[in-house]
Amino acid sequence: MLPTKHKSSLPYTLHNKKGKQYVCVSVPANLRHLYGGPQIRRSTGTSDRAVALERAAEKYRDIIKDLEDKESQLDPFFEGIRDILQHEGADVNEWYRSGQIKLVVRGDKTAAARMTGSRITVDVECKLATLVENWSGKTYLELAGMVTGLGYALPQALLSGLSQNDHSAIMEATKPVGIPPSVIGKAYRDDPELAEAMFKNAPATTQHVELQTAKTLMPTFSKWAERYKADKADKDSADVQHKRARSCAMFLKVCGDFPLNEYDKVHMLDMARYMDDDEDGKQWAHKTIKNFVSYTKQAFDYAGETRNDLGKIILSAHPFHNLRLGEFGAPAKPDISFNSDELHSIFNQELPRLDKLLLAILVTTGMRLDEASLMTWERVIKHEGTLCFALVDQINGDNQEQVLVKNTGSKRFIPIPEVIKPLLGNFGVGRIFSHCIDKEGKSEAAASDALMPYVRKVCAHPQKVLHSFRHTFIDLTREMDITDVETRKFITGHSLGDVGGEYGSGPSMGKRLAILNVIKHPWLV
Repeated sequence: MLPTKHKSSLPYTLHNKKGKQYVCVSVPANLRHLYGGPQIRRSTGTSDRAVALERAAEKYRDIIKDLEDKESQLDPFFEGIRDILQHEGADVNEWYRSGQIKLVVRGDKTAAARMTGSRITVDVECKLATLVENWSGKTYLELAGMVTGLGYALPQALLSGLSQNDHSAIMEATKPVGIPPSVIGKAYRDDPELAEAMFKNAPATTQHVELQTAKTLMPTFSKWAERYKADKADKDSADVQHKRARSCAMFLKVCGDFPLNEYDKVHMLDMARYMDDDEDGKQWAHKTIKNFVSYTKQAFDYAGETRNDLGKIILSAHPFHNLRLGEFGAPAKPDISFNSDELHSIFNQELPRLDKLLLAILVTTGMRLDEASLMTWERVIKHEGTLCFALVDQINGDNQEQVLVKNTGSKRFIPIPEVIKPLLGNFGVGRIFSHCIDKEGKSEAAASDALMPYVRKVCAHPQKVLHSFRHTFIDLTREMDITDVETRKFITGHSLGDVGGEYGSGPSMGKRLAILNVIKHPWLV
């Protein structure tokens, strides 16, 4: 890889040597065998630094052209396995100097260890010693055998540039010949005499090459997806884990399983296109398609943040950026507010006191369903002299109860409107509502199951759901000419909040309560 320009500096340096200014560029490691040192220097022909800087760009272009010419002399097959051999201790530039690679192999990587199942042997003085073997490779077939013997697979793409003879030789070596050394070794350990008779005329496997089946430099998507999901699992909720798994499964289904670096931008668009009209004629929601693309892209992002067994970044770049997904998927259908008649009908039903209280909290405060259904009596407190629902982690000094809310902006104090205070009854301890809490610590699903029947008895519109109460609350603030948008956002927890805010502590509780009390709720009277 040739030098690139860094954001903070020039791609070259100027050095003064023997009274002249020289443009200096570091030689990439894979080209250093073609140069006498780690740097290339080109004289600018002057000692004046200002003049040298004017000439430096042209000298730099000359150096880059020279590097590109040298890079064209590299052996593509060898460069494809350079990292493996270098990681295992080989002098990789020896391939260009003498046409061979020598490698000292020790312990369980030796051929003898694979045959006997042990990396320890006994020397002539009956002392234990670690097995050591000297390997060498002068042909592409021998290099392929070395790579496989070290426990890696040969990237199949490297075969495309070989001659027909070399290509055929390696492909032939991928076929197991004779009995694997491990089988022979086990038999000799179990019963040497029987093994001698069994294998006297049976050839052992003398050459075997693996293509993309053993440990590789570039994992396939299916293998990488498993690691990606496992590595992220500790930080993910069950819901996010499920979404990651579904997204990766969809990508595999549509695009197939290939090494990570063999996908192109169109593959991701193919997944979006499929979800826009799948095999069953279903059009997935636009938001769902965006989520699937996002989670799949994160798998590739993660490969760019992780090193392989050789200490190299697994995937230095991928093409899944700036994807245009606007044309794919069904548009979102927002929840619709309830009208006055529907609100009267909902609250005129025979409602248990706690169900009515929960619905009343939703419509009078704009609180989210999960925030309200998880409310505890310990979080109904006075703050700044005003009775509030407290959606913050710390309450009254020593109480360190963790509050589950959507985001930091949702951590807030919500004054309790006068209209619902009679519904609170006698205060108690613990949770106000008894809807089941799932493994994510949420009760939204159970609360919805309990309360949605009241909504459906009044209106069947699919976009009128419990979250519609939050939309209704916002509409009511507009209808009452409440133009203080900032205060309304603090009440509803839209991006602001009373914890971790950037500036100040937000509107006072008195101001918030005044707004809440201005809104009329005749359906609750």
